Amino acid sequence: MGSCPCRSKRPADRPVEMQFGPSAGSLSSPGRPDALGTAEILIKFLKGQGTDSEERTLEDILKSNDDWMEACHNYVQWIFPTDEASMFNRAAPMMTPHVQKVCREDREIQANFDLILKRFLSFLGLEMKGDGGELRIVRADHFSSRERDCWLSFFGGNHNWLRISRVLHCLGMIGKKAEQQALMKCLEGMKADYPEVMSAMPHWRRRAEVG
Repeated sequence: MGSCPCRSKRPADRPVEMQFGPSAGSLSSPGRPDALGTAEILIKFLKGQGTDSEERTLEDILKSNDDWMEACHNYVQWIFPTDEASMFNRAAPMMTPHVQKVCREDREIQANFDLILKRFLSFLGLEMKGDGGELRIVRADHFSSRERDCWLSFFGGNHNWLRISRVLHCLGMIGKKAEQQALMKCLEGMKADYPEVMSAMPHWRRRAEVG
């Protein structure tokens, strides 16, 4: 899958927070001198016709396993772009007003966002329900296998909770308000079993107001 520098599994005894740090990519990466993060590259990537800063296609990322998605930190900014700069990936694209308009209106991109959300929910141990009715996001059958990576707290936090904030923000920006609110409702329901998520709840609630 391209030249991603973070393909190995995270050591089981290493705290998640220790994984944070700037992406190895930069705006001056060889072969992509001035184009990284531009609207055209992001739109092409989201349409499934281009690559990200590590030469990965959208299909490459969606086919990745959970271990890779947990260990790698420079893909989520591409599949859930927002209008805020990433602290962890200098090569991450931005959701400009133009990109936002295209994402809201382009049927192909909207369909791809459905696939992106489905895959990331599975990574979290969740799934979407509600064919023909109100959308609901619930715990999937494999939720217990994702509990440690996604829902337990390490030193008061979990890097996947930051990713969830980005997901909520992006969903609002691209017009997927129903999905955004279904995810927020699911997160509110996590408090009883995982009280540590209360540290992230104010951030999630603010992001759920976007859009």
